[in-house]
Amino acid sequence: MALVSFSGGAMAQSYDDRPQAVPVAMQPEEVNSGASPSQMLVDERAGGWVAIHHTPDAGVHTDLCIAGSESEILMFRADADSLQVRSADDHWTLATGEKGDMTVTVGAYTRVFHMQANDATTLAADIKPADLTGLLDAMARNHVAVVKFGDHTTLSVGLSGSVPVLDRFRGCAETQHFADLGQGAGQKSSPF
Repeated sequence: MALVSFSGGAMAQSYDDRPQAVPVAMQPEEVNSGASPSQMLVDERAGGWVAIHHTPDAGVHTDLCIAGSESEILMFRADADSLQVRSADDHWTLATGEKGDMTVTVGAYTRVFHMQANDATTLAADIKPADLTGLLDAMARNHVAVVKFGDHTTLSVGLSGSVPVLDRFRGCAETQHFADLGQGAGQKSSPF
C-alpha cells in the first residue's frame, strides 16, 4: 500500500493543449475529437481544483457539469441522466468494464464506491444526490480526502481551494435541474 500526498497545487496528468486547458478525463469525447460548436468552459479554478461545464451549442445550453481535483483522482459529474463520482489516471490500463472498490474518507465521512471502467483510464460510479451532498459537505469541513483503490493503492487529495469549486459545481447541477446538492459552504452571500 503506497501513500502519496499531493500539495494543493497538484496538476492533472493529462491536459489538452488549448488555453485554459482542463484535464482530458473531464471532457466529453466530442470536445476531444475535433472542431464543433461544443465547448468545455472553466467556471472556477482554485488550489488544484477546477469546475467546468460543457455546452453542446456554443454557450446556449449546458448539458454537463464537472468538478474535481486537477490530479483527476477525485471528480464529480452531473448531467440530465446521471450523477457520478469519477477517478482517472492516464497511466492506468483498465479493461473494458473492469470493476473495483474505491473508498473515500474525509474526516469522519467514509464511503465505498463500486467503480467501473468507462475507458482505459477512467473509473466511474453512480451516486444519489443526498449521498453526494454528504460527501461535498464533508469535503467543505476538512483539509484532505483519502482515496483508496481496493487494498493496494491509497492516495491523498488536498482540499485547499475546493470549496468555491465544489460550490460552483453544486450551483451548475441545480441550475440545470440535474440534482439538488444542497447549499455549499461558500454560498452564503447575497446581493440583498
